[in-house]
Amino acid sequence: MSKRTKFLAKHPDRFFMDAENQPELLNYLHELGWLSKKENILHVETPGDGNMNYLLRLKTSARTVILKQARPWVEKYDQIKAPSDRALVEAAFYTAVKPYPALQEQMPKLFAVDTNARMLMLEDLGAGRDYTSIYQEDTLAETDLLRLVQYLSSLHQVKVSEASEFTNRVMRDLNHLHIFVLPLQKENANDLDAITPGLKKEALRIQQQGRYVQAVQTLGDLYLQDGKTLIHGDFYPGSWLHTTRGPKIIDPEFCFLGFSEFDLGVMIAHLFLGRHTTSLAELVLNQYAEHTAQTLSTAQQHKILQFAGVEIMRRIIGVAQLPLNCNIEQKRSLLAQAIELVLSPSSFKQL
Repeated sequence: MSKRTKFLAKHPDRFFMDAENQPELLNYLHELGWLSKKENILHVETPGDGNMNYLLRLKTSARTVILKQARPWVEKYDQIKAPSDRALVEAAFYTAVKPYPALQEQMPKLFAVDTNARMLMLEDLGAGRDYTSIYQEDTLAETDLLRLVQYLSSLHQVKVSEASEFTNRVMRDLNHLHIFVLPLQKENANDLDAITPGLKKEALRIQQQGRYVQAVQTLGDLYLQDGKTLIHGDFYPGSWLHTTRGPKIIDPEFCFLGFSEFDLGVMIAHLFLGRHTTSLAELVLNQYAEHTAQTLSTAQQHKILQFAGVEIMRRIIGVAQLPLNCNIEQKRSLLAQAIELVLSPSSFKQL
């Protein structure tokens, strides 16, 4: 019996959404008043591959919406516990950006929240796809990149009235573990050679570099510190959605009050993972500085590049794998880049 099955057996009073049980779902939505009594479910489908949450696209006799439920585990890896309160933090995020039209326009609208079931009803942005194809054959269009940077620069200027809503401590601890700790443990649980033959040896090589491991630990300590900037917390191509109205941003459940350098570092890391040129990373930083009307100090730029180096490393040898079209030589090169970014960020002279 899986952990999921055991949990459901222990909590029969909790509503858990199930695409196969539409009558129960319809009754639940009618009871909440999310659907009118005249509104019926016509079609239910899964909108893409969700990692953290259980998602359904719901077509009714009146409209189409997205239902998103946070359960006490990671949906893709249900052996990993995760706080279901992440749904409440995500709801707080949508509320915080509501007064900012430029941000709200680039995200789905939040229609309703059920705090008991940890359920959100969100605007359906359409049958778009995310940007993970940039790891393979696609190139990230410069116009889309500029829209993404504009979103991030606007987000980092949001004023939060209730800081306690964005502590998100348990989710941050979970992310810290999977970004800064587990990938560098020699007893790495991933079967890395099954992912790419020879990857286990490359992981061991980086795990044995004491100076790098120590630097990653220091960056992890910074990540855990409370800051004053509202950050998305998972700003990578899987959280960017292609739509007919340009790129939209989804899944802010990892958000918290931290440091802008983390969001920027993650974004730049995925440009490198998609084998885009360093000049695009330079464009990100220049545009970000222009939109925020501030000059990024050398220390800030170095911190951004260091976080980028950590993100590259964890995406290659950590649990959260990407659809990378890379052989072992290319992954070895990316890991070398991850080391250089963390230990010698100043070597990227143009940044």
